[in-house]
Amino acid sequence: MFDNYEELSAHYQKRKDFVIETRSRPNDVIILAVHSGKIEKGTDELAKAIAKNDHSYYIFEALIYEDSNKDKRNDLHLTSKNFDEPTALKMTAQKNRVVSIHGAKGTEKIVYTGGTNPNPMNNISKKLSAAGFRIETTPEDLNGNHPKNIANKSRNLQGAQMELTTALREELLDNPSQMNKFADAVRSAITISNSYPDGRTYDFGNDSFSNSVWPNSGNPFYLTSDDFIRGVQSPVDPKLNGYIRFNFYDQNGKLLLSRSTQEVGHRWFIHPTGLKTGYYKIEIENVSGHPAWVYGGLVY
Repeated sequence: MFDNYEELSAHYQKRKDFVIETRSRPNDVIILAVHSGKIEKGTDELAKAIAKNDHSYYIFEALIYEDSNKDKRNDLHLTSKNFDEPTALKMTAQKNRVVSIHGAKGTEKIVYTGGTNPNPMNNISKKLSAAGFRIETTPEDLNGNHPKNIANKSRNLQGAQMELTTALREELLDNPSQMNKFADAVRSAITISNSYPDGRTYDFGNDSFSNSVWPNSGNPFYLTSDDFIRGVQSPVDPKLNGYIRFNFYDQNGKLLLSRSTQEVGHRWFIHPTGLKTGYYKIEIENVSGHPAWVYGGLVY
């Protein structure tokens, strides 16, 4: 129905037609339920059950149901790859472990797991199966592997996604012990999932800057040709142009390499360095000058 949040919010009123509920925690996990309420019932309750008191969560809850184009889908259903609500983007970009909860149709009690991060995805499947829940091969339209899926807009550009059938969500809502059993299995899987499956990561984590910053307090990193930088960036005002440049200097202060990302609004990036093994300093330069945030880091 709508191609982005700006279009949706022009037609529907926040706090009247929909609400956004968030909670931030300092750890590396966020639970998403971007289709809750009168879109995919029960996903918000499940997100909170998994998050408990220690994980962050983001919930978009539709308070009304409208189907103006008769496609049997709530008009407030903004597809995962088009879900660009600014708070959701910023919160997701700060985390390496993202689990997105969705609802699928079905009269059998099934969980479909998907996403682009095999580490938590496989662990979730194993833990849920061991807890007695039925896991099935994920259909192509539910696999959550599109790079623009909100679940994959984390610091490492990967996320895990679960699709629960209507029958299973109804059981969890009607049976608190089953809800807790499901949530505990997912929490256990999240705990054992590695935040940094590709190796060590130095997180940039710049919340708002307009000029330039020097990660590691300006001290050098020991890098090899296989190392790379990866993450997401956006101006604080997502309608403005974001132009961020990563500059690599040798220990004598000579600029050897620049990698840049430029786009209006949210942007993810992966840049190889290809530098010979040695010590290098990194500068993150805000070329546009618009206050911006950068989450992600150096994988080395």
